[in-house]
Amino acid sequence: MALLHDKVAQLRAKRGPMPDALQGVTKDRIRAVLQYLDLGSNADLVDCTFAMLDDQTASWFTKAPKGATIADGASTAHLACHIGILQRDSGKLDREGRDYWIKPLRELGGFEAITLENGEFIPGHVKAKSPNSCYRLDEVDLPERSGEHQLRNQEVFYGKREQTDAGVSA
Repeated sequence: MALLHDKVAQLRAKRGPMPDALQGVTKDRIRAVLQYLDLGSNADLVDCTFAMLDDQTASWFTKAPKGATIADGASTAHLACHIGILQRDSGKLDREGRDYWIKPLRELGGFEAITLENGEFIPGHVKAKSPNSCYRLDEVDLPERSGEHQLRNQEVFYGKREQTDAGVSA
């Protein structure tokens, strides 16, 4: 059985570099959001968030739900390979660095802890150190700096959306 990083390296060689945007979101937009949240421009955190937006790459869990993608749930190892190999065309990140590329947004509620169990993603990390513990982006309320009202992370990532007669527009 091939190791995950070998499979990801083969995928990178086959399809080439990642697109400039995933789900319409660029790394520049992610960087702007992180700066808005006073998290600076940590490249690993930017790339981790970008990885969690990847709805184009099939899940690397062998027992993931049919049609699942990286955006549906990715383990620390998956994210380390996505960032290091798919995005940077280098080696996978050291998983011990997760305190810098997962923890900051997990503490704010932007990354949701989930577990793959019986072929479905369920909330929380139900077993310590499980290889099926993973993360995905979570929709959270983000306070304005002034504290006057709340923003949805979708508004922050995708821009303010206005209601029109035809529905929602950018």
